[in-house]
Amino acid sequence: MIKTTLNWTIKNLKAMHDSKETLDFDHPIQRQSAQWTNLQQSLLVHSILANFPVPAIYVEKTDSAETDDKGKAIYKYSVLDGKQRMTTIFSFINGDYALNEETPAAEVEGETYELAGKTFEELDEDVRQELLRFKFSIFAFEDATDDEIEEIFFRLNNSTPLSKPQKARPLMGTENARFINQILTGSFFTEKCNFSKLQLRKSDDMCTLLQSMMLLDHKYGDYEYASISADEVMKYSAAIKNNYSDSQKDLLLEIIDYLDEAFDDKEKMLKKINIPMVVMMADVAMKKDIEPNEFHDWFLYFFVSCKDYSQYCSSGSIKKEKVNGRLSTMEAHFTKHFKLEDSAEAEDPESEEDTPETDSDDTVDEETTSDNEELVDACETSSEEENAETSDTESFTEESESEDTTQEEDSFMNPPAEVSEEEELSDNNEVYLVEQDA
Repeated sequence: MIKTTLNWTIKNLKAMHDSKETLDFDHPIQRQSAQWTNLQQSLLVHSILANFPVPAIYVEKTDSAETDDKGKAIYKYSVLDGKQRMTTIFSFINGDYALNEETPAAEVEGETYELAGKTFEELDEDVRQELLRFKFSIFAFEDATDDEIEEIFFRLNNSTPLSKPQKARPLMGTENARFINQILTGSFFTEKCNFSKLQLRKSDDMCTLLQSMMLLDHKYGDYEYASISADEVMKYSAAIKNNYSDSQKDLLLEIIDYLDEAFDDKEKMLKKINIPMVVMMADVAMKKDIEPNEFHDWFLYFFVSCKDYSQYCSSGSIKKEKVNGRLSTMEAHFTKHFKLEDSAEAEDPESEEDTPETDSDDTVDEETTSDNEELVDACETSSEEENAETSDTESFTEESESEDTTQEEDSFMNPPAEVSEEEELSDNNEVYLVEQDA
């Protein structure tokens, strides 16, 4: 592995990204970019102009196997750490946002300039040029193996408050990280699933996908898990490094495609606590030749009619027994809804021989009547209950963690409420001049 220092200005870097396409932010090991607040973006611009320290940028240098007009090799650079800082500056230069009204003034070459509320084009020429000629400290790694790149990423972020799902990314290996990114950037996770901005910032979507993969591997393989906690997800991530087969990938992709077809728009109940269960049920539905639109209708009916599910969504919902409770409740409802038990009995040649004919007829009649009554009871609500139906439905998936529940469970299974920029900065009790990012 070779480490070199690069001496490029912001203007150089932007040209490499926009025109030459030799600088990218898509390295598979990269965590998803968190959206900075306008004040955080503005303070980065101010830090550059006012000579406050700005963390270094780290990139991987690879040979593109291409040459320029002079026959010189063209190299590509993929950002390992520093994506948010660079995209923030590029967006400001493009005119995507104005600086926050609280941005302090900056002194450039002995003269003080006001920055608050201004776009890049509204800045004085001297200020614009000062920003464009700023040079980040940039370190490039060449001839590095995937293991070395993963270790670099892990060490760079060792002092950064990464969530456990984000720490799982380097553990799973570059190949798996690339595969998972492919799914997470697809339409099912981005357009159909219901994640808050805060959850996406913590990579809870990736955590949910890894939970689903873990449950599938438990069903079809010999993988054993104690819970679906963040620690277990990290353990699972390390277990699948260089050990996730094409057949496993094909199965997961088929399920995700099936669910993508089943749901047209963002679905309120496709929350992190439910998604792994829905993935497992989609696997069953595919094997039973249930059409995606029929699966969608059942999904909506389930959260209106099933009153037993909520008991497995309360405190401790990441524990294996609670997970199994949610799975078994969903599967029982699914089986009954699509009358899969009746089809299984019809295919069993011994069922009629073992049961007396008269008793069998009576039993079927009784069961059918009972099933119909239960379905009617589940669907019928009085006028007094109609206003409460939405609240009841929400309670099936919104976990009410008790005070003694660990923070890990709370962030892992409870969809947090959206937080405004002002509240988020206030909760942190500090204003970052520059946020270390990846």
